[in-house]
Amino acid sequence: MRRADLVADCGSCAAVCCIATSFDASDDFAFDKPAGARCRHLTPADRCAVHAQRDALGCSGCVGYDCHGAGQRVTRVFPDSEPERNAAFLIMRVLHELLWLLTEARRLCAATHPELSAELTREVSVLDALAARTGPALLAVDPRPMHEHAHAVLRRVGNALGGRAALRTLP
Repeated sequence: MRRADLVADCGSCAAVCCIATSFDASDDFAFDKPAGARCRHLTPADRCAVHAQRDALGCSGCVGYDCHGAGQRVTRVFPDSEPERNAAFLIMRVLHELLWLLTEARRLCAATHPELSAELTREVSVLDALAARTGPALLAVDPRPMHEHAHAVLRRVGNALGGRAALRTLP
């Protein structure tokens, strides 16, 4: 079962992904947008003016994007400060993605690899504590060490679950 706090709720967000992130013109995005600039399709009320036509207008990257709940979380923490909210989003997005990955890995390991499941539980607790920070304490988080450590743990999970050999046997 997916954690409710790791599910995006765009209606409770100040369109942080449409402001804080950058993208380059590609098959997924019809135009360049630097980080910190508002998307050209964003309304003054922080809503997408072309939401129903995103794919047709060359914004399939927006259709497939999932912040795993980071946007609404930083909107609650920084409701009135767009620069701080944008900076916090870039941190929280990493924390929430790692939380989602580690939570899913823990679910996969629970029955067959209790030692890995326990380690994943500890990792999730550390990330949850970091994601619960507010204000300057959140902005001081450097997610890079957590990212590197989590991916090392996830590689071990993949190996324990059979790695690439197991993927080749899937129907």
